[in-house]
Amino acid sequence: TQHTSYLRLNYYAPYTGEDPTQLCISPHKDAGFLTVLRQDVGCHSLQVRDRQAPDGWVTVRPEPAAFTINTGDMAQIYSNNRYHAPEHRVLTSPSTPRYSAPFFYNPAYTAAVQPLPSLGAPHFDRCVWGYFRAMRFAGDFADYGEEIQISDFAKGSGSWHVSNQSRFMAEVDFDASFDVEAMRPLLTRSSA
Repeated sequence: TQHTSYLRLNYYAPYTGEDPTQLCISPHKDAGFLTVLRQDVGCHSLQVRDRQAPDGWVTVRPEPAAFTINTGDMAQIYSNNRYHAPEHRVLTSPSTPRYSAPFFYNPAYTAAVQPLPSLGAPHFDRCVWGYFRAMRFAGDFADYGEEIQISDFAKGSGSWHVSNQSRFMAEVDFDASFDVEAMRPLLTRSSA
C-alpha cells in the first residue's frame, strides 16, 4: 500500500482587518508522521507552543536555505511519546505576505501505527492512519463534533475511537473518493 504524503503550497495575504487576535492558522498539531516545511525567510509568523510555559509561544525564525521539521501525531505514537508533535499556529501580518511549502510525510491509509516494541510498555493503542485522518478531516471540515486526537488512543483512555476504527476499516474503500456525508454513519458516535 502506498503512502499518503503530499506537498501543499501556501500563500497568506497581509491581514488588514481590525481584529488584532486574528490568526492565519489556528493552533494545531500535524496529524501525520513528519512535516518538512520550507518557510518564507522574509516573514516570521510561525509559532510553536512552549511546552515549559504552556501559555507562551515561540516564533520560529527560518534560516535561509534550511527546512523546518515538525514531528506529527503518528511519530509521537510510533516513538511511544519520545518525540512530541508540537502545537503550532501562524500569525497574521498587516504588511507582509507569507509563503510556505509544507511536505506532509504520511503513512498508507491502511497502516496501523503503534509504539515500537523496543521502546518499553506502550503508551498508545494501535491507531489506523486512514481512520485517524478521516476523523480529523470530519472534525476540521464537517464539524462532526470534537476533533480526534492521539489522546483518544492513549492506553486506558476508554475512547470509542479504538473500537470504531475496526468498523470503519471493514467498510471504507480508500480507492474511492472520500465523501464525508456518505461516511457520516462511520464517523459519528451515534452510530457506533
